[in-house]
Amino acid sequence: MSDTRAESTAIVLVGAGGLGREVLNYVLEAIRPSPHMRVKGFLDDNLSALRPYRCEFPILGSILDYAIEPQDRFVMAIGDCVKRAELIRKMEARSARFITIIHPTAYVASNATVGNGCIVGPFCAIGSDARVGDHVLLTWYSSLAHDTISHSFAVLSPYSTANGSAILDEGVFLGTHAVINPMIHVGAWSKVASGSVVYRDVPPNCLALGNPAKALPMLPTSR
Repeated sequence: MSDTRAESTAIVLVGAGGLGREVLNYVLEAIRPSPHMRVKGFLDDNLSALRPYRCEFPILGSILDYAIEPQDRFVMAIGDCVKRAELIRKMEARSARFITIIHPTAYVASNATVGNGCIVGPFCAIGSDARVGDHVLLTWYSSLAHDTISHSFAVLSPYSTANGSAILDEGVFLGTHAVINPMIHVGAWSKVASGSVVYRDVPPNCLALGNPAKALPMLPTSR
């Protein structure tokens, strides 16, 4: 993982919902070899989000009101692509620094590139010469094959895959078991529904669903 330094680094997870609690375990398992990194807690606008659960780490405050400290490094654990991008941009404008978390069971090819603030979860794969932009989230068993390009803020749900030389533009969301066939281009802020198989390029701001997937226009949202 990135940003390993001699001094102590305090990791703050943004979002204390289900994804946040899941990502917490990714983080703990990824930083276990490093004595210089520790989890500090969560940020969430719902200050009681963790109340029903057993969690040793507290909610430190609301997301945009939190006073950022020099040793803080952030992990964005919110899965909605639009909300994710909005919060990251606002936090970076306040000098927040994000780190990349790669789970120890993930495979990342030595000649692949992975941007800042990414999360690569358990049993994920990033293939040869793949290029992954900033703040991309790969959850359980999702994959980006050889020569794929995933632009910033994309989210891959469990078991979703983009096959060889496919392109995911900014903010693309792949549902569980979604399949993007080789050399297919999915436009910015489009969503591919769970279980769908995409054989043709998907324009921006569309919902692609079915097998073969058909692209339906969505109303654009503010970003």
